[in-house]
Amino acid sequence: MKFEPSGKRIAVAGMGVSGVSIGKAVQALGGSATVFDQKPNDSAPVLKAVDELDAAGVEAVTGWHGRLDPADYELLVVSPGFPQNHPAIRDMLSRGREVWSEVEFAFRIARAPILAITGTNGKSTTTVLLWLLLSGAGQEARLCGNIAGSGYPEQTLTDAALAAGADEFLVAEISSYQLEWASTFRPRVAAITNITPDHMDRYKLFADYFNTKLRIFSNMGAGDTAVFNLDEPSLPSDVLASAIPDDVGKVAFSPSGSQPGTGSTHRSGSTLSLSGTSMSIEDLPLLGEHNVTNAMMAWEMATSVAAPNGGMLEALKDFRGLSNRMERLGERGGVLVVNNSMCTNPAAVIASSRSLNQPQHLLIGGVTKNLDFAPVGEYLRNTPHCVYVFGPKPERMNAMLGEHWPSYATMDAAFDAACKAAQPGEAVVLAPGCASAEPYANFKERGEAFRAMARRWFESS
Repeated sequence: MKFEPSGKRIAVAGMGVSGVSIGKAVQALGGSATVFDQKPNDSAPVLKAVDELDAAGVEAVTGWHGRLDPADYELLVVSPGFPQNHPAIRDMLSRGREVWSEVEFAFRIARAPILAITGTNGKSTTTVLLWLLLSGAGQEARLCGNIAGSGYPEQTLTDAALAAGADEFLVAEISSYQLEWASTFRPRVAAITNITPDHMDRYKLFADYFNTKLRIFSNMGAGDTAVFNLDEPSLPSDVLASAIPDDVGKVAFSPSGSQPGTGSTHRSGSTLSLSGTSMSIEDLPLLGEHNVTNAMMAWEMATSVAAPNGGMLEALKDFRGLSNRMERLGERGGVLVVNNSMCTNPAAVIASSRSLNQPQHLLIGGVTKNLDFAPVGEYLRNTPHCVYVFGPKPERMNAMLGEHWPSYATMDAAFDAACKAAQPGEAVVLAPGCASAEPYANFKERGEAFRAMARRWFESS
């Protein structure tokens, strides 16, 4: 069901990038938007957002007390950071008003079909690979959604939906937060990379997080395609069978080659077949088995809407990786430095470490999001790797890891210690496994700071 904002009064909660995009889109489509933020207008990001909204004729309210009168608005669109029980959400629901996420809003105004990827880990890489493959196939596609800091031309899902024509594709990374208030969202093609514990500071139970991710399939129907990994232990076949509607097309693949898939990708040992063209996995510009999985998933999604051709293969071979995701920054004296600032949960620490076939000095720390790092400790006990804990509550992190690793007040100090200890043939890896803590506002700022540290270290040789 498409949505016409014209003549409607719409409240937007949150003055981040997506909130600003939604407010401007409502205004451009003839509606009246008011964008609220509880932060005062005394910070550079908020001032920038207010200026941008003012220029577009959108009312901006800062220092907001967090409540809404449902008589004033027909709809509330919430930014991902707002908790499900926020007072404004309760206000609107109490009077029968609708509450949407950005995903729902963008879907309602979009002319282009949406190809959506969610999951705990690997979704950004899979999203970029899918976008590159479609571009290589000669299709017009926009990289959008929750993806950030990838180094590729990203847009908010709203901006992409507003600008794209019906003959384009919106290739969107989707978060669990964005699926919470998505009632009719229906992607043309959808996939879940995996679902392992994350964001346990937001969800009371892992089941709540898990079931929110599964909602990506809820409204799909005839003509749509769900792509899934037969080997993924976190997504058993019976769970997927109950989550994916019966009339949805289903494409299954097996990254290990141990199960017969139904799609156009197949694996036999170190050989990968992509729509009939064979190539060695060593020729893929990707590190680790998890990235073989990401490439196969992206290929299956792309060939669900586009005919395979040589341009897709070239696009895959030319993939240069993403910023902040196992980003190789360089070497000094035979020591490799890798920026994996986007690694924000324990499963990502393990997967990224396994992708490097050398001893590692891992920088771990930040806001744990109430996640359990015991599996990381178990993994480390069978490796030659060393850990440098940084940031708040190092004692708690070490207790979960099951060993007393050295701790440092700052990432700078941890990096300095790791570089001094690292020997030729080893790697220093930022794999925090946590959300960012002070002084970094997010993983992008943390990654930028780590790049600067590495650059200074390289130049001091």
